[in-house]
Amino acid sequence: MNDRQKELFKNIVLEHIDSAKAVGSEFLAEKYDLGVSSATVRNDMTELESAGLIYQPHTSAGRVPTERGYNYFIKNYLDVDSKVSEKDKNFIRKAKELGIKSADKQETKNVAKALSELSDAAVVYCLGRHNTYYTGLSNLLTQPEFADFNLIHNIAGVVDNIDEVVDSIFDSIGEMEIKIGKENNFSPMCASIFTKQDNKILGLIGPMRMNYERNLGLINFAKELLN
Repeated sequence: MNDRQKELFKNIVLEHIDSAKAVGSEFLAEKYDLGVSSATVRNDMTELESAGLIYQPHTSAGRVPTERGYNYFIKNYLDVDSKVSEKDKNFIRKAKELGIKSADKQETKNVAKALSELSDAAVVYCLGRHNTYYTGLSNLLTQPEFADFNLIHNIAGVVDNIDEVVDSIFDSIGEMEIKIGKENNFSPMCASIFTKQDNKILGLIGPMRMNYERNLGLINFAKELLN
């Protein structure tokens, strides 16, 4: 890829993450002032498609990232030190404080619920093997990718086995790992971000279209707050 195609690919991924829609050449040429015609952008998109990084879901539609494309994006564009806004930090802090004040000390669950709401993903928190809590499944199931009934049924099956999957991967989870599609332990249609510290696991399960940079920052902040 040349530099223009690299920048084009990055913009396609970011636009798709934001809109959940296929991204067209005319839109990209106009919004990003690429200095080339939409026809040139289409040619560049064809090159990216040949490289297996994007594909055209429907005739005459724009392009969306492939699983390979998301992995390429993670390896080459992701800011692993992404910052969390003060608004999001305060939202999570408040959830923890309310949990501490509750009669049954629900700070962990409250933080997990806040993290799920901000990330639009399911959240898994594990205090040790065979001790797994998860929340936010409705956030996962209501994502545009899972509007099809068959996909919902598939994801619902994954949900039924979260405890077993977490137990099976408990020892292998590293300090921070992102797994997409076929590499994902829960579903080839999903992506996950998991972190482990002092035998405690915190993770997000969402669509491959998740906002990796923002969610990485959120999960790092939540981990620090819980520890």
